[in-house]
Amino acid sequence: MSRPEGWEWLDEPREEWDIPDSLRGPAKLVQSNLAAAILSCDFLDHDILALVGRFITEHSLFYLRPLAKGLSFHEQALISDVLVKHTRRTFEAWERFRQSAEQGGPAGEMRSLMQANRLALSNELNNAISAFQQLPGSVA
Repeated sequence: MSRPEGWEWLDEPREEWDIPDSLRGPAKLVQSNLAAAILSCDFLDHDILALVGRFITEHSLFYLRPLAKGLSFHEQALISDVLVKHTRRTFEAWERFRQSAEQGGPAGEMRSLMQANRLALSNELNNAISAFQQLPGSVA
């Protein structure tokens, strides 16, 4: 489809994610439900729990910033993509950790897999926190 000049970005691929049912409630925000799921895990250390707190804080602070005046629709779409991408990646890291904690097997292997997945979850939480902090003022 031919777009008016300056609107070609609508044809570019965008970050898409079918939000899993497990993140659709009880809260209205996917990020809140993800944080609640992670916080309910008994196998995580306080460093991860602190990162989850920062994750939800930075996500919320984004919406408390003054509106970013003058952002184009394209810029607003890019901001939305950042929020979706980092929430999805954090969820995927959480799911890998959760699954490794639930699977059986030799204790040494389980411990090693859980440790690797815990590190991956920590990295994704840090990446999301950094990305949320770098976003301009709110678009909502």
